[in-house]
Amino acid sequence: NIIITQGKSKAIDLNDDMIIEGDEFTYNKSLNTINAKKKVIIEDKIKNYKLLSEDITYLRNQEKIFTKGKTQALINSKYDFVSKDVVFLKKSMQLSSNQDTRIIDSNKQLYNLSNFVFSIDKEELKAEKILITTNYNLPKSDKYFFSSGIFNLKEKKYIAKNTKIELHKDIFDDSENDPRLSGVSSSHENDITTINKGIFTSCKKNDTCPPWSVKADKIIHNKTKKQLIYENAFLRLYDIPIFYLPKFF
Repeated sequence: NIIITQGKSKAIDLNDDMIIEGDEFTYNKSLNTINAKKKVIIEDKIKNYKLLSEDITYLRNQEKIFTKGKTQALINSKYDFVSKDVVFLKKSMQLSSNQDTRIIDSNKQLYNLSNFVFSIDKEELKAEKILITTNYNLPKSDKYFFSSGIFNLKEKKYIAKNTKIELHKDIFDDSENDPRLSGVSSSHENDITTINKGIFTSCKKNDTCPPWSVKADKIIHNKTKKQLIYENAFLRLYDIPIFYLPKFF
């Protein structure tokens, strides 16, 4: 009940439109599993996804695919995943890995993650140890650091913990600045980012604390208006609170 092939081979799943290509196949009829090795490509043109790896196993009864080693996943012609040891659940259309992962989307945003779970239908990403670089390899790039977060990539909104944001230098029309925010949590929707228990400064980075900063219960950054709004804020000089301001922008 085992079929083995050598050389370029192809398996077509007659229950759907999925095609598996590779140089070596082992099909276990009793277990209903397929293992493909060397230059393996799994593609479903209807659901618009493609998996590429050197070792892929398909558990047909569980509708589960897992890879060994470096893996690339191309999803919906919008997301390019590069990871290792990926698990793909066909029924729930969920992609995941516990390994370091890089994602580039069609909007030139780069995501570096320590692990992730991605719901393909919802375009929802859950991840940890996240670094997002906007306008990747382009001018005026911002960087977002999070310890963990949930991101709705379709609607461009998120909720995240332990946030650090480094804005591009001339966002406030001064190329000498190093504008940055940090906070215990954050959220984003419609080009508005909200930082809770946040600190903002635009002073140039150095080894000592910045000459000035603003610490507030809430900091709201409106990217479109280039505006920062503070609630219950203290203006601090060299870490010493000087002024209290209930609200200002």
